[in-house]
Amino acid sequence: MLRKMYMKRFIYFFVFFLLLTLSLFFVMNRLSSKTLEDNLIGASKNQLDYVKGILDGIMYEANMYGVQFAADSDVRFYQSQVIELSNYDSQMKKNEIVDRLRQILLSSRSIESIGIYWKSEESFLSTNNTLEARLPFKGVQERGWRIVEGSLYYFAVYPYIQKNRQVEPAQYVVGVKLKTDYLKSLLKKAVNNDSSNAFFLFNQQQLWSEKEVDNDLLKAITSMLTPQPESTVKYDYHTKSDDYYVLSRYIEPIDAYLITYTRTNDFLQPLDRNRKVFLVSILAVLTLGLFVIFTFYRNYYRNIRLLEKKFSQVEQGNHNTRITENTDKEFYSLFRSFNHMVAEIQELFVSLKTETDLRRSAELKQLQAQINPHFLYNSLFYIMSVAQFSPDAVMRMSKHLAEYYRYLTKLDRHEVTLESELQFAEHFLVIMTLSKKIEYKIDLPAELASLPLTPLIIQPVVENAIQHGIEGRQGAHQVTIDVKRTQTAIMIRISDDGKGLSLEDIHRLETQMESDTPPEGIRGVGLWNVNRRLRNTYGELSGLQFSTNDWGGLSVLMLIDISAEKGENVCDY
Repeated sequence: MLRKMYMKRFIYFFVFFLLLTLSLFFVMNRLSSKTLEDNLIGASKNQLDYVKGILDGIMYEANMYGVQFAADSDVRFYQSQVIELSNYDSQMKKNEIVDRLRQILLSSRSIESIGIYWKSEESFLSTNNTLEARLPFKGVQERGWRIVEGSLYYFAVYPYIQKNRQVEPAQYVVGVKLKTDYLKSLLKKAVNNDSSNAFFLFNQQQLWSEKEVDNDLLKAITSMLTPQPESTVKYDYHTKSDDYYVLSRYIEPIDAYLITYTRTNDFLQPLDRNRKVFLVSILAVLTLGLFVIFTFYRNYYRNIRLLEKKFSQVEQGNHNTRITENTDKEFYSLFRSFNHMVAEIQELFVSLKTETDLRRSAELKQLQAQINPHFLYNSLFYIMSVAQFSPDAVMRMSKHLAEYYRYLTKLDRHEVTLESELQFAEHFLVIMTLSKKIEYKIDLPAELASLPLTPLIIQPVVENAIQHGIEGRQGAHQVTIDVKRTQTAIMIRISDDGKGLSLEDIHRLETQMESDTPPEGIRGVGLWNVNRRLRNTYGELSGLQFSTNDWGGLSVLMLIDISAEKGENVCDY
């Protein structure tokens, strides 16, 4: 009865865990959708404000030139001077004013033409001196912005300042025409992707856009618009198949709206699709899990009792026992492993070479298992932190992290080359440089690249240089690996500009290296292990040596003895 209760608890926990996972995923999906939408809207508002700033500058420029020429003395007295001057001087005066107008066009990207029209004389000076160019000026009586035949004008009149608030008839009109194509090109700066579009809406009637705008969408947007000059207004628009968010910015001087709209389906549909796939997967896992639990619960006791009986026989020394009964598929692998284990016990004594290989293999697996899991966690968190704004950094980190762990997981030889070990250490250094300000240099002579070396012997020392050297000193950031060969040894020197060690600390560290047992705690175990492996593999003359370098940091010399017969074996491998 007690065992059944434990199994029920396990089933309850399994179902609770799946329901909790579903709930968390639902909440995370909603939060992700909301965060993504808020980020899109924030980016669109910033772009809209940016374009509004450019428009303000263009309107200020047109306003300034209109007022400048409306108040210009040469323009004001032009008609009276023309009457008094000869034809030649009159033409020169006209050319002088026109040249001044054209000089403005040379320095402005947004102004298409500037014209001056005298109403009583019906004379006209302009950078575009065509019959059609003067038509928009004839009906102008007061200054301000107008849309004329699809073009945007700013008109300034003289007298510019009215006395006693009385409207005096305009003597002449200065008109500044803006480039329609240039204004439309600004719409590209107001959108952030292909799912967005932007347009100008003048007087809630005239539309300027480089892309086609859906009529139903335009009607809906027009009905929602409210003039709020100092802020960007957001609206939502929904159809049967699409969802949009609309941003509007009212430009009061020209009585126009700068509007952008974005179709959110392209961004949110992948999240919805992933949610549906996940829900279906969880339901399938739940169904399958309940079936497996039921099958396990039904056949559990019989097979466990059989296994206990056979283990008892092995404990009593009966190594010939085997499980030959018909078993369910769930326990087939387990019983086969038991039979294999008992057979292996009968062959307990193997040759010395096999025993040595197993010991070295176990030592290598232990070293692989000692790789600090925080290194992986920190690398993954780094990838998460930069994924949205730096895809190149994500690709570099992922590439070197994959190479780093591929080397670890596929390492099945007792000896590798010096070049591959240094490449493994370089992957580690590159990963560290992406998250820390670290510079490194590796100097490997080409003739030593293929030198056989016991694996996982350099990276622990490099990791120690960063963790206990560089990270312990403010501003430290340099690591070098220098490889040299003498007649009797291969020397691999790992140096850092970290906090270094005093002579007393170096002496204490060297004492720890000579000990037959690793130091207590975690600190120093990695170096002790490397030193012990060097001596076991390459002889007592090999090992680690420590010294203070010119930077004030610590240099670790990895000495590999290749003298006499030992050296020949290493080099000729």
